[in-house]
Amino acid sequence: MIRTLTTRLRTFLRGRDGSYSIELAIVAPILIWGVLATYTFVDGYRMQTLNLRATTAISDLLSRQWNPIDGDFVDGLGRAHAFLTNDAHPTSLRVTVVRWDEKANTLHLVWSRSTDGAPQPHTDGTLPDLAPHVPVLADADTAIVVETWMDYTPPFAVGLSEETFDNRLIVSPRFVPQLKFTS
Repeated sequence: MIRTLTTRLRTFLRGRDGSYSIELAIVAPILIWGVLATYTFVDGYRMQTLNLRATTAISDLLSRQWNPIDGDFVDGLGRAHAFLTNDAHPTSLRVTVVRWDEKANTLHLVWSRSTDGAPQPHTDGTLPDLAPHVPVLADADTAIVVETWMDYTPPFAVGLSEETFDNRLIVSPRFVPQLKFTS
């Protein structure tokens, strides 16, 4: 009787029937989480890169402008930014032109305009926050500051929270001394 019980116990312990089902039940959630996490992280980097590329394209377009632009033009740039980022997440844009005054050793606001959803256009009061980001300019030289924002929501909840991707690019006008704005 004891010998039979011992033999059956040994056979049970050596048996491998059903082990794949148990392994799958343990490993499958981890594998699924890994795939979803990888997809989410790659999507986040992809959207951040799309936002930067769209900002670069818009700043390059503005640097090549010959004619003055208006509010409708800036709003159109906002729609172009949304299109270039695949309308995947809410986006906004602000365009600012600044001029350096060598004698006063200060940066002056020429004009600023933002699209719906963006922070308010820069004013003389907010210019000191922008000044550290503007590179050294020659006297009376102007720069175009293009700022964009994208509100990113991850596709899956795997540890990433909602994020706002922001980019700021500063370019000089290529063909005219200053990009003009008409109301």
